[in-house]
Amino acid sequence: MSETSFEKLSVCIITRDQCSRLEKCLKAVKSYLPGADIAVLDTGSHDDSLEMAAKYTDNTGTFEWCDDFSKAKNACMAQAKNDLVLVLDSDEYMEEGEERYGSLISLYKKYPGAVGRIRRKNSFVNDRGQKVCYEEWINRVFDRRLFHYEGRIHEQLNSLSGKEIKTYKTDIRAFHDGYDLEPEEKKKKAERNASLLLKEMGEKADDPYLCYQLGKTFFVSENKEKAALYLTKALELKPDPGMEYMEDLLCLTGYALLDTGKAAEAFSTLKPFREQRRYGNNADFMFLYGLILMNTLKFDEARETFVFCTSLPPSNTEGTSSYLAWYNAGVISEVLGDKRSAAMYYGRAGDFERAAEGKKRCMK
Repeated sequence: MSETSFEKLSVCIITRDQCSRLEKCLKAVKSYLPGADIAVLDTGSHDDSLEMAAKYTDNTGTFEWCDDFSKAKNACMAQAKNDLVLVLDSDEYMEEGEERYGSLISLYKKYPGAVGRIRRKNSFVNDRGQKVCYEEWINRVFDRRLFHYEGRIHEQLNSLSGKEIKTYKTDIRAFHDGYDLEPEEKKKKAERNASLLLKEMGEKADDPYLCYQLGKTFFVSENKEKAALYLTKALELKPDPGMEYMEDLLCLTGYALLDTGKAAEAFSTLKPFREQRRYGNNADFMFLYGLILMNTLKFDEARETFVFCTSLPPSNTEGTSSYLAWYNAGVISEVLGDKRSAAMYYGRAGDFERAAEGKKRCMK
């Protein structure tokens, strides 16, 4: 097999009622991985997903849904024609750059028995109306004879031998819009996820990752009381501080506690992490910490924290290291009666509408 041939690669995709997204996904795969086998497994669509998929591949099948994403993905891998697989979701779209993807095969040969990671870009608007855009590395390229998925939902790849998974980074880039949903879609998806996670929790009650995911699911569905309950439980279970989800866990916990009127608890929970470089230099975390300080009436320290945020590199949430931080510094100054400083901070927030209104108030 040449370095740019993908005939011995299978792309595995499970889907349900995602016809338009699935077609976008398949078009990209056909364009950037020519010759690859594409295995599409439908878990019960009521739309034309299967008929549409047949235009792009002769390897389609159906799976009787059993409330278990891992079983579905493992079944799709079994359906694949090749042992080397790339697993994609139907709402993930490979980005331009076919000249890069030829290295996929050479990297696989260079790291036999390891798992290739792809870089996924996520974009959505959170419940505060803020644009969130972040990238993550996820395990997706591997030999199906060595690995399989476990877990009903938010499934994780595990080694069949029980050995520690070694990874390497591939050049594959994918854009993911699965979190960018209409409110009703978001609520429906969250309710489904919560149901599956609660089933999983019945078997693994003390798993911090499951507690985190369940808390996140309740957070998305606007049930902040339950979100705070499971997120704080996840922290109490002392997850490995090196886990990739720790930053998200801390931020979600802080917001859930703030939204349920527990600012003092949020302060005591997050304060120990404030001095850690990983979080103390992260704009999203420090912006949240500033909000907690505001809500516990530590106004001077809160203002200093927001100003400090503007010196940090941009993080996942748009504005936490720029206009939102300047705006909040302005709000605090205005509340404290320092209209001159407030106008200055509001001015630094650029064309942010609420800041412009604040500056007008303070300039009168």
